[in-house]
Amino acid sequence: MEGDKNATVLHNIKSLQGKNVVLLFGKTRAGKSTFINDAYRKKVVKSTTSIKSDTSEISYVNQPIRVGDRDIFLVDTIGLGGSGRDHDRASFTWKWLCIFHPGNDRITPLETTIKGILYFIGINDDTMGEDNIRNLETFKALVGEEVLESIVFVTTKWFTEADPNARKRCETNFVRWEEIIRRDFPGASILRLDDTTGRLSEEDLNEISSAERRKREQEYHNNAMRVLQQLLKKSATQPILAQREMYEGGEKMKVGHTTLGKTTIRHLSDDIERAAGVSKTRGITHLFAQFIRKLVGFRLPVPLAKNGGELLNPGDTTSQCAVTKTQASSSL
Repeated sequence: MEGDKNATVLHNIKSLQGKNVVLLFGKTRAGKSTFINDAYRKKVVKSTTSIKSDTSEISYVNQPIRVGDRDIFLVDTIGLGGSGRDHDRASFTWKWLCIFHPGNDRITPLETTIKGILYFIGINDDTMGEDNIRNLETFKALVGEEVLESIVFVTTKWFTEADPNARKRCETNFVRWEEIIRRDFPGASILRLDDTTGRLSEEDLNEISSAERRKREQEYHNNAMRVLQQLLKKSATQPILAQREMYEGGEKMKVGHTTLGKTTIRHLSDDIERAAGVSKTRGITHLFAQFIRKLVGFRLPVPLAKNGGELLNPGDTTSQCAVTKTQASSSL
């Protein structure tokens, strides 16, 4: 959503301090951006049906949405496993740890800004392989154990009963996902989005009458609002794990000292060990192993400030986050 007039790139969580925030996670094309547009009943963020994700930054919608008696700010995130260069779990880790960096401010009390979390699952995805498992492990390392009741897993891409074979596959996948979520995320909820109404593509919506389209869009909006209402029934009362660890660690906090950093490093190390078993280029594999060892000790930079305190974008070339990343790579 970079450059989108309806959204602002989230550089640091302090920019949303004192507000009610809901985070959206999930793989590329799982339906995060579409959900936001449904909730607002208009296109406020880009969404796509192609294999290329349109969400390239972690950003929040400028205008809050009213849910019950609260104004909620929705934060759209880059899809895990997407086509962009920042859609890998390592970049995901770096971005979120920078967002939660407290800087030099250890006076302001740690607030529970994030009130709820949505994790989107395309239920038509038949694969429960390593990629999905690692995404869940990364997600768990980010949020921790204390906010599980404030998480809703949202299943999307449901086929209607008019296509019984496809519907049966979706039901089978739902059972599989539900078992994993109940085991690894006890207390979290799992909901079906558009499972009874189904969902038409943008192309199909353009081919139906205006009255029928309005009816469909109202159904999608109602479904999205039901999810948000369900989520906020158990609002988080504590910060998520990564935010708490960054606050407690302060400006000297290192990537490898956070649960999220440790999880990402373990994933990278596993990949390196696997590559070492099949690769003839042992020198390159050794180089990557050195990089992982250095990554454990990287100190997360204090975000620089400009314009009276506005935090610089960690992805900007003038920011310490980007500089540190580059220096780390060149220090091997």
